[in-house]
Amino acid sequence: MRLSLRARPEIADSRGVCAVLGVALLDAVLGEEVRLPALLSVGPVLASARAAPRAVIGTGVIAAVVGALAALNDDALGTRRAASGLITIALVTAFSAVAARRRTRQESRLAATSRVADAAQLAIAPSLPTAEGPVRLAASYESADAGARIGGDFCEVVPVRDGVRVLMGDVQGKGLGAAALSNALLGSFRDNAPTEAHLENVGLRMSCSMLRRPDEERFVTMTLAQLTDSGELTVLNYGHPSPLITLADGTGRWADPHRPGLPLGLAALADCEPGYYRCTLHAGDRVLFHTDGLTESRDEQNRFYPLDARAGLLRDADPATCLNRLRDDVRAHAAGAGGVDDSALLLVEYQGQPAARDRPATSTRTPMPTRALPLRHTPEQLGCHVCAVADCPLRHALDSGPAGEDGAQDPEQPRRSDTATGDGPGPAAQCGRVGRRSGPR
Repeated sequence: MRLSLRARPEIADSRGVCAVLGVALLDAVLGEEVRLPALLSVGPVLASARAAPRAVIGTGVIAAVVGALAALNDDALGTRRAASGLITIALVTAFSAVAARRRTRQESRLAATSRVADAAQLAIAPSLPTAEGPVRLAASYESADAGARIGGDFCEVVPVRDGVRVLMGDVQGKGLGAAALSNALLGSFRDNAPTEAHLENVGLRMSCSMLRRPDEERFVTMTLAQLTDSGELTVLNYGHPSPLITLADGTGRWADPHRPGLPLGLAALADCEPGYYRCTLHAGDRVLFHTDGLTESRDEQNRFYPLDARAGLLRDADPATCLNRLRDDVRAHAAGAGGVDDSALLLVEYQGQPAARDRPATSTRTPMPTRALPLRHTPEQLGCHVCAVADCPLRHALDSGPAGEDGAQDPEQPRRSDTATGDGPGPAAQCGRVGRRSGPR
């Protein structure tokens, strides 16, 4: 025998029945001079706001029975006043049942739409794992659109051989247009980050993906990063707020590039190479990737959120707890100020170089190559000869770039950003100590 766990439908709405009984009690207290038979119809009206049509009709029946019993008690059941009261209850019950049916249909459609929207948002921005390769991580996202889990800000982490690659970006503007572009860039990153040998080429592929959208007149700031099993952190900055590095000893440092790069979509204005930063992390060091929705949160005195002064919130707990504490602190800072922007946070903790026995089989092969910037595909390798984008500024930038095999700089030539990449001074000099900033980058 099958045991059904489905709840039985309500015969009447409890709130509506209580209203009917309350009116009946008031009618009895007021005496024979004041009678309120028509007022009993308030029961089905209240029931229609939350109950199913069947429960509304049941509440109306109870209201009619109570009205009939009150009239019978007064020997007035056959009078015109009693009849008009019962007719009023019946009509109100009928209209309330119709209203309840329309409400339940709308609620069903809304629930179905919400399920589809949740599934679509989960497909676009799935939950990140708590651990990937050599890192522990946690992500947090708040959209400017209430109830949305996707928007103009986006982040992603993909595993690669001997490490992970990280994306944090911010599309100009808000709403569905920004969400559509962020989805396209996420798709490009997920396709290319696991297979491109060099990190800058991932950015080139993403720039191509954006330029192939002729309807878009937006720009995108973003940060691409790679963290290897050995702790080597490489950051390419495309006009985005610099990540904040919090070391195991509690001090904080900004991952500022020696020279800032331009956002995607502005390649026609100037040199489109990204800013470059490199340093070495040690076990327990953490990196906070974020968008300007965090640092541009303002209080009632119009002061920006002082992220550097709050770096201690990112220590002494697991990454998810730290992000929750940071979110609470930002809300307290911006309470009463109004104005909400998309905000994405990603906290990555380097756990140290894994033992050889703990590594996957693929990590025993030759590690990923590292080369000096600029590293880029030739236009032919990018598929420019078949691309439909006419007068592409990225194609012009590649054609005028430095010569070398496959369009790359000669590895023997010194880099312009050696002082910030870790090829000169040690890691302590590579990561400048945090100073209080007057505002966001």
